[in-house]
Amino acid sequence: MERRAFEALLREHQGAVRAFLRRLLSHGRADELAQEVFLKAWQVDFARVENPRAFLYRMAYRRFLDDRKRDTRREELSAGGPAPNTAATPTHGARLDIARAVDALPPERRACALLCLALGHSHGDAAAITGLPLGTVKSHVARARASLQDSLRAYRTMETTDE
Repeated sequence: MERRAFEALLREHQGAVRAFLRRLLSHGRADELAQEVFLKAWQVDFARVENPRAFLYRMAYRRFLDDRKRDTRREELSAGGPAPNTAATPTHGARLDIARAVDALPPERRACALLCLALGHSHGDAAAITGLPLGTVKSHVARARASLQDSLRAYRTMETTDE
């Protein structure tokens, strides 16, 4: 790919891809994965790609899944180590509760919800990005929405009982 064309692609889509990965990952690994995505993108002929943004989101999503599989394998190998800290931490407002509720969603459901609800992609675009069937994407989005609404109801109930 020509350097100027790649720089334009990077300027136009880097922020969106990073934001997507940051919403999928709850730690600083998102920026590293975004960089890896764009290193791979350098080798792609984007003249043949119909929707570069969706293509980059798909690359990012695949990279996220690969990273998650690797982390799962590491956790399985070190199962004899100390258990992760699952103690509840105090709530610091609705925004933190929403972030926790989103983080609690299974990865595929979280990705579909973020793509459709937070980033404004259609269900069809989300299906193309994730490689999941359209019906599965719709199901994931509906279930994520219901789960997030339940979390918000619980927060509102807790908020009104505190007053």
